[in-house]
Amino acid sequence: MPSEPLRRSFPFSAVSGMEDVKKALMCAAVDGGLSVLIKGPAGTAKSVLVRSFVDLLPDKKIINVPQNVTDEQLFGGLDIENAILSGKTIVKEGILQNADRNILYLDNVNLFEPKILGNLMGCVGSGKVKVEREGVSAEYELDTTVIATMDPAEQEISDGTADRFDICVQSYPIADATEREALIFSNLEFDSDPKGFAERYSAADENVVRRIQNARNILDNVTIAGPDLKKISRVCLGLGVKGHRADISMARVSKALAALDERIEVSGEDIRNAGVMCLLHRRHDTEKERRSMLPKDVPDEDESEDTVITPAPKPIDNKAAPANASEGYGTVPSDKPAVRTEGLGTVAEIIGSVKEELKDMDEIEAIRLGRIAGKTVRRERRTEKERKGRYRGSSIPEGRVTDVAFDATVRAAAPYQRSRSDKGLSISIEKQDVREKIRERKDPCSFLFAVDLSGSLVKCGMMEEIKDGIKGMLMDNYVRRDKVALLTFRTYDVKISVPFTRSVEGICDTLENTETGGGTPLGAALLLIREYLLSYLRKNADERCFVILMTDGEATDPVIEGEPWAELKKITATMNIPRTEWMVVDSGLFAGRVNFALRLSKLLGAGYIKLGDLGSV
Repeated sequence: MPSEPLRRSFPFSAVSGMEDVKKALMCAAVDGGLSVLIKGPAGTAKSVLVRSFVDLLPDKKIINVPQNVTDEQLFGGLDIENAILSGKTIVKEGILQNADRNILYLDNVNLFEPKILGNLMGCVGSGKVKVEREGVSAEYELDTTVIATMDPAEQEISDGTADRFDICVQSYPIADATEREALIFSNLEFDSDPKGFAERYSAADENVVRRIQNARNILDNVTIAGPDLKKISRVCLGLGVKGHRADISMARVSKALAALDERIEVSGEDIRNAGVMCLLHRRHDTEKERRSMLPKDVPDEDESEDTVITPAPKPIDNKAAPANASEGYGTVPSDKPAVRTEGLGTVAEIIGSVKEELKDMDEIEAIRLGRIAGKTVRRERRTEKERKGRYRGSSIPEGRVTDVAFDATVRAAAPYQRSRSDKGLSISIEKQDVREKIRERKDPCSFLFAVDLSGSLVKCGMMEEIKDGIKGMLMDNYVRRDKVALLTFRTYDVKISVPFTRSVEGICDTLENTETGGGTPLGAALLLIREYLLSYLRKNADERCFVILMTDGEATDPVIEGEPWAELKKITATMNIPRTEWMVVDSGLFAGRVNFALRLSKLLGAGYIKLGDLGSV
């Protein structure tokens, strides 16, 4: 009997950095009921780390779920062959039955069909799978550990689905040239001699396995006292977390962390670290909610006046990566400063430390186009009867059938084959068996960049920053699936420089060669945006548009005559463009000036962000 081929996996301990991700995976291995979501840009070794980790666990296999999985494939369904031969409805196993007592891996989880993903996480949470479809009724137990990865730049998952993951951690790209050089070298070493490379890290990997096994053995003996539970609940309340899954997750993760350190009592540091791992994805926009609850006569502390006296925003300073992450495929949160964790006794100290850590994570994470155009681009899903979109289910047709669901039709007919005349056919299908496909597709999005090229921005040296910011957002892989357009404006020159296109390079080239200087005809720019988008949306009725207006807001040139801002107020009142959202990116840097860009965002009902806050994209 031939021996099983060796799995060619990059050693877990050789993946440099990513300590939070490693810690999360180890917690899930100790307490198999914990689920883990790993967020990070493409190419940051998320999948590599997951697969190398599962290879360490002799009692587990990794069960992959494809993105285009159907309900029947995932949960189980009718065994058509048996139904045809015996006339009996017998359940055929699905992926989840194979995942029982194993690791269920969801790569690019944010690209899964939301309904299937929600049902999947519901089954994992309940520990049971119920199959009720096409005459099939079955139920089976499910004990699996879910590990999922995603790139937030693609799209987000719903808050409700994210909340079902106990742990959420982030991976970051390496910002240090020396570390990137070491990464390349280690990968070349691994490719040339996988066995020898793995042996170098075998002792470290064995230590990880030993820690996990020891932690499993003492987990049931780890105590979490009443005062500790009170700290956890107060930390969740103090950080504005809704619901109760976060509290339960923090308690379980705190116990797993203590067990990994071979302790049977939970410490304040365990609670703090559990808070970082369990609350990253559960924070709500509490600041926005707080503002909405303020009485009308109470000014907001940040926006009570249009005049702002703040220093010019500074870009995030990339610091050197930690010295202990000098080799391997991994990623290092190189901007991430050390956060104090010792001596964490009081609730206030734990909340402060967790809040500081989460803030650092937010600053490190690049702000991408999906975030600029509104916190996340929520794409509407629509059920289609035309032959467009993803096939997600079937239904009994009403009237003429134009899109037959062949698989569902065969399943409906299968149990009746023994009682029907086959008429020389492999399977006899009658009218009542026919099923119609239900398709679903996402509304496409289009992004219009409206860029102020006036002299005021040239004088303050911001034009290159604006160009770099736009290039960075355009080169993000999110936009490659959408259409983008460029409108530029300065005195006597307001035009659509690049109509809607999927060619990112064309817009970048145009920005490089566009003349700058002159006044700021904001009113004329808004009128052209309105005219262009109304015409475009009439021809593309299924699209949503986002206008990203990059300007300091200092209007100088009216459309007709008079004071530009008085005219601008009238123009903004007409910007009722359907299916369109606005974002004003403030490119002004003058301390103590009237914040015209903020004022403009209020008139447009737009989001507002400073150019310096775009971060490194």
